[in-house]
Amino acid sequence: MDQFFVNSHISSAGFELPHSAPQRIRDFNALWHDLAEGDLPQSTDFDVVELSTDYPLLVRIRLEGPKNTLVLDDIAVTDHWPFQTPVKGKLLADFIPEHSKKRVLGAFEEALENGIPTYYETTSWLHGGQIVSLARLVVPLAAGEGRELIALWDVMEPVAAA
Repeated sequence: MDQFFVNSHISSAGFELPHSAPQRIRDFNALWHDLAEGDLPQSTDFDVVELSTDYPLLVRIRLEGPKNTLVLDDIAVTDHWPFQTPVKGKLLADFIPEHSKKRVLGAFEEALENGIPTYYETTSWLHGGQIVSLARLVVPLAAGEGRELIALWDVMEPVAAA
């Protein structure tokens, strides 16, 4: 594991979600902070399959290989993803639309490097006859000598298309 990730932790105590963040995102952020106890929580504290009951759009992401490539690892058990369904073992980059790769990968890498969660509310798009808006929270986890990430998405204000 690259030492850059291990030694670059900045306090996450000042991280706050905006008022617009959905309650599910707020609840997961509170869980992360509770388990962190002033540092990064351990990846073993987060059983994605167990948590998928309350957080159906949850994915653990690990680093793989000498270039620390972000790879989808554990994936929540859910019937429906409002975007491309994640696949265990696939690269995170393969899961992200081309026009968003730089921004999205940058946010995930920032959370990994700084040890501070990142939050983002996506723009809306038409999916299955509905306008969909998503919020995303990415939180870092301690994993042995390195780090992993967990990403949670939550659907915001679905409305019927005109």
